[in-house]
This record gives sequence, C-alpha cells and structure tokens, in this order.
Amino acid sequence: MNFFERQDQARGRTRLLVFLFICALFATFAAVLALVAWFAALGADAATEGATTSELFVRYLAEPSLIAGVAVAVFLLIGGGSIFKVGELKSMGADGVAEALGGTRITRAATDPAERRFYNVVEEMAIASGVPIPSVYVMREEKAINACAIGGDPEASAVAATDGALRTLSRDELQGVVAHEFGHLLNGDVKMNMRLIGVLFGLQMLTLIGVGIFRSTLYLSFGGSSDDRKGAGGAVLAIWLFAFGLVVIGSIGVFFSNVIRAAISRQREFLADASAAQFTRNPAGLAGALKKIGGLTGSRVNAARSAEMAHLFFGSVFSGGFLESLFKTHPDLTERIRRLEPTFDGRFPKVAVDSGVGGRLSVPLYDGTPASVRGGANRSAGTNGTSAASERCANGAAFAAALIESIATQAAGKLAVAESLLAKTPSEVEPFLTDFDGARAVLYALLLDESAEVRDRQFAAIRRAEGNRLDARIETATRALCGTSFSARSTVARLAVPALKTAPIGLYRPFRETVLALCAADGTLDLFEYALQASIIRELDVYYRLSRGTKIRFSRFDDVVEPFRTVLSFLASEGADGDAAAERKAFDEGASYFYLTLEPTPTETRTLGAFSRALNDLSQATPVLKQKLLTAFYRCVAADGVVVEREGELIEAISAALGVPAPVWESLSG
Repeated sequence: MNFFERQDQARGRTRLLVFLFICALFATFAAVLALVAWFAALGADAATEGATTSELFVRYLAEPSLIAGVAVAVFLLIGGGSIFKVGELKSMGADGVAEALGGTRITRAATDPAERRFYNVVEEMAIASGVPIPSVYVMREEKAINACAIGGDPEASAVAATDGALRTLSRDELQGVVAHEFGHLLNGDVKMNMRLIGVLFGLQMLTLIGVGIFRSTLYLSFGGSSDDRKGAGGAVLAIWLFAFGLVVIGSIGVFFSNVIRAAISRQREFLADASAAQFTRNPAGLAGALKKIGGLTGSRVNAARSAEMAHLFFGSVFSGGFLESLFKTHPDLTERIRRLEPTFDGRFPKVAVDSGVGGRLSVPLYDGTPASVRGGANRSAGTNGTSAASERCANGAAFAAALIESIATQAAGKLAVAESLLAKTPSEVEPFLTDFDGARAVLYALLLDESAEVRDRQFAAIRRAEGNRLDARIETATRALCGTSFSARSTVARLAVPALKTAPIGLYRPFRETVLALCAADGTLDLFEYALQASIIRELDVYYRLSRGTKIRFSRFDDVVEPFRTVLSFLASEGADGDAAAERKAFDEGASYFYLTLEPTPTETRTLGAFSRALNDLSQATPVLKQKLLTAFYRCVAADGVVVEREGELIEAISAALGVPAPVWESLSG
C-alpha cells in the first residue's frame, strides 16, 4: 500500500470514527433517558393512582417532551465536550501538545550531542519522505524509551522523544523509532489520533458531570446544621443515586471508546513498524529499540497528560497491570519484534540508561551520483530556463512510474539521497539555519535576481523591513549558494523553515510581506518564486494559522478535467522550449493516461496565475485521484526523454500545491 492509498484509507478510518461516535452518542442518550424516566417514575409513584412504577417508567420513556429534553442535554454535553476538546487541541497546536507532555523544543543549534543527533535523524527522515520538517521536542524528564508524533496538518506537526530514548538507543535504533513516527505521519494516523482524543473526552462528560454533582452535594451531607442535614437527607440520597447512574453510564461509554481506541491503535502500530523497516531497510534497528524497551521493563511516560494521549506514543505509556491490560494501545512487544525478526526467542536483555550516546553522531555521507535533475547554476547565476543540464529517460511512462514510486513508498534509497543532500549543504550557510534571523537571510538570498537593477529594488525592500543588519549574512549566503543545483537550493530552503517557525506571528508577518515583495520586484513571478511560495510560504501560513488545510471536494476525474487541462498545457509548453510539435507530444502523452483526447488551452491563457488557480482546484481531489493526476503530469514532463531543471521546479511546485510529498530527484538514477 502506498502513500496515496494510505491517505485514502485514513479518510475511511475518520468516517468510521465519526460513525462509532454517533453510535456511542445514541446509546448514551438511550441509557440517560432510561435513568431519567426511572427517577421520574419513582418520584411520581406515591401521588399517582392506578399506575405502578414500571407502568409510569414505560409511559415516561415515550413522553415526547422528556425525550426531547434528554436528547438536547446529552447531545449538547457530549458533542459540546468533544468540540471543546478538539478546539483546545487545535488552539494548542502540535507545539502546545508537545509542551503539555513535558517536551522542550530543540533546533539545529542544539549543543547536546544526543539531542543534535536526534534532530539530524528527524531532518533526514523529513527530507527523504518529502514532507515538511516537523518541530522536534525532547521530553527531558522521561528516562524510559518512548517517542510520539503529534499534529494535524503535516505543515504543523511535531515529533518528540524521551531523554531515555536519546541516551539509550544507538543511531540505527533511534532511526528506526523516528521512521516509525514518520510512518504514522505518512499513513494519516496522527490527525485521526488527535481527533480521537476529542471523541474520548466528549464521552467522558457524563462521568465528569456525575462526579461534579456528587462533590457539590457533599456540603448538604457533612456541612451546615444538623437540622439542615436531616431535612436534606432524602433529597441528597436521590441526587447521589442519580449522579451514580450518570457515572456508570458515562463509564460504560468511556470503556467501550477506549476499547475501540486500543484496537485501532494496535493495528496502526504494526503498519508503522512495517513502514519503518521498509524505509530504513534495517528492521534490526527498530527491533533493537523494542528489545531495549523490554529490557527496561516498559516505556512508561510520567507526564500528567500521557494517559489521555497514550495512543500517540511509540510504546505503551502505562507501567503494566490492570490499566495496561484493559486499555492496551500497543501490541505485545514480543509480537512486534517477531514480525521484524522472526527468530527472536522472547528474552529481553537488561538495559541501563546511559548518560552517553550510542552510535555515531553525524549524518552519514552518501557517495551516489545525483541523477534525474542535475543542477546548473542557481537562479541568481542566470540559469532559470531549459538550458540546465538534464538526464535522459527511457520513456515517459517509466519516468512517471519512478517518480510516483519516489513519492508513494518509503523506499530505503530515498534515505540515502536525503543524507547526500544534507551533506552537500554549503558549510557557509549551515550557521544561518539555526535561528530566525539567519533563516530569513537564506530565504532572501535564494530570491535575489541576477539583474542588478532588480536586485537593488529587492535590497531596498529588505532594508525597509530589516534595516541593514542582515546584509552581511545575505551576501555570504548568496555567494555560498551560487552555482548549486536545484535540489540543493530546494533542500536549503526546507532546512530554513524550522528556524522560521520559532518566532511569534508578529515577526513572521513582516517577513512574509518582504518575501512577496522580493518575488514581485521584477514585475513577474517566475517558477522558482512560485515554487517557494507554494511550498515554504504555504507551510508557514498553515503553521501560523493564516490559512487552513485543504478540504476534499473531488473524487472523480470528470470533476477536475478543466484544471487538469490547464496544468497539463502549462507543463507541456514549459518543457518544449518553443517547439510546437514537442509541446503537443508532451500534452498528448499526459492526456493519454486518462484515455482522453483533449486540446491544450490557448497560449495566451497559460499564465502562472491560471496555473496556480487550477492547482488550487486539484488540491481538493482525493489522494487516489491525486496519484493519477501526478502520474499524467510526470508522463508529460518526460515525453521527450529529457527532464530539465525548469520542469523539476514545476513538478516540485505541483507537489507542494497538491499537498503531497515532494519527489526525491536524486533517487531516480539509472
């Protein structure tokens, strides 16, 4: 199963979760209606002639006003509780949830070797997966081995690990754990898990209200005068019985919702384990981490809210006993290990948490040769067009299949490419990627034009916003990035984003405006500028909640034929370099994937604005439909057997706009 299919399956699981929540809601309503009807019958029995308590109970059960009142109360309480909790988690964001679990954010500037190694592993996993680099947190007070992925949209996610994991695991084992968490991100589990927290809280509302009623009546029983207590005794007893009934009903709902949560979570853990083993091509690393959890006799997390979020973690947060057996969110350790290592004998070696760091500390180098999109000079060196060096492809269909494979599966080759790209980051730029000022300077440098006149206007815009304090860094970054490949520049831009997320929104807004001003300085929007806006600015806008994630609206190709035609026409013309025959061949190659005979859009309509609007429509397609659209676009790009850098920028822009992982270009050697 690939990325697109897993994302589609995640949407199915979300619908299942909504269905189960509705079932639990109606079951709870029925139980509360019965409770209220029974107490109403008991209260009316003495004053009513000719009817027994049971007959009155049946009568009240069919009373429209009582049904309506109970329905409104229950639905408002449970639904409102769930909405409140989901809203609270959204307002907290992934960073807030990580901090609530005791996490401390770390960046590229981390000086602790174990923490820097952890950050490096997360960074290379994100580059290899083609997804935004998540915020990275360390739970420094937790000495057991555990980790979790948090968030909703990939642009605003976080990965956290305990201090015990960082100090105890070797690099291969830590890589396996991080790959497992990225498996959850790519499988669509994390967003559903966050929603599940809201559902569980809503179903707990009756229990919380019952406990609240009990506590509020304690004064009548144990406070006040003796006469007050005698007079209120019967009423208090009735209230206590009613509160007890609410607690029982609420507890039943919570019990079954936790059972559902545990069952869903256990199956997703197996899938994430398999994804991690496939990604790293090293199941022994992940198996080793699980063995060390067994050797430490558990992966307990002591943070106050860990039980509420138990299903987010790599290992069980409970210390064993009744709670773990009742609400087991993770499969048995032995079973997980044997799926990775069939010969495991079930014995766990004793492990001590080490204050040192196991394994190597640096990102390993990769000696492979860059392939499909080889960089020429960067845009500031004046090679934006189709003159860039290129790689010959066997045919469009083969290239499309390779690119889809690059996006859709967690192939081990992509991890090696990510290590290579990270190793090639210019050393002069590295110090700038650790803080907000340096990251801004890098992004500004990437956007500087080769024209001296345009560059003067761009520097004027920068100085209006920043003064001249970033000038030296911008000049250094410009020199360092001159002549680097498209993939290297794209990687540097992505590496700068985590530092850009460390500032308050009040600092991000003027930076955003400056970036847009730099893009508009020459009166046009070129592909690199569009690609940067489609990926980096879009990611930051979602993170700072200036825009929302995309809603799914289209599931059939017939719904998106026109925007597909617009994008395909633009893509075909960009790669043809003015050759009308080549342009038509590329267009037909893409359209033929859907067995269509289409006409390209008129030349005068092929603007970046029309391209952008069409991509916005296509971004609202289902994941499986997006896979088909991308396959058609990739076949168009490689119709002439050549992929030039400009086409590479286009494909990256398309991937970013559609909200799918970016292709890992250098993994397509051959």
